[in-house]
Amino acid sequence: MKNIINAFIYGKNSLAGGLVALAVVLAIGTGCFCNKDKINELTNKSGSSPSPAASSSPSASATPSYKKADASKNEIPSNDEMQDIVKKTMLDFNDALQSGDFTDFHKTVAKKWQDQITPEKFKEGFSVFVNNKTNISNIKNEKAEFTSGPKIDRSRGLRELVVEGKYNTSPLPAKFKLQYISEGKDWKLYGIELDTRKD
Repeated sequence: MKNIINAFIYGKNSLAGGLVALAVVLAIGTGCFCNKDKINELTNKSGSSPSPAASSSPSASATPSYKKADASKNEIPSNDEMQDIVKKTMLDFNDALQSGDFTDFHKTVAKKWQDQITPEKFKEGFSVFVNNKTNISNIKNEKAEFTSGPKIDRSRGLRELVVEGKYNTSPLPAKFKLQYISEGKDWKLYGIELDTRKD
């Protein structure tokens, strides 16, 4: 049976007045979508669209060969830096999936998002991934293929760095959409979408 897993985590819309929208979409087998009504309910309450996240380079011991983009100046990371940011985000997320503990992952996301969601809520939202032992660790030796971005998007009233792409991993690709907001000079994760469907 073909496994299909989609997860959408929504960050807080600056106009949502304290509402937090957390939605997870799970599709298994031949396209049966579960929790669709709950997701629509949460999405309609917040009026927000998917949101996103970031961190430092995947290898603390490696010295990057690029000048780091200054998020406070709206600078978009170079391709090499974006590769590092995305891989770090995805591997941090995968670590949380493997352990079932989202405490460390929670610490890597934007403070604005940390204020809206607890590690326990992350675990609850991604419980299907944890229970199904979803593992995307094979991305560590791959380069992401960016299909859109990185670009700055202001559609939700926030300055967000948005990047979409995939890792051509086997047997299933790991497709993603990540959104980051500036925190000082750094881009920090504020939303994540993951799709491991076959192309």
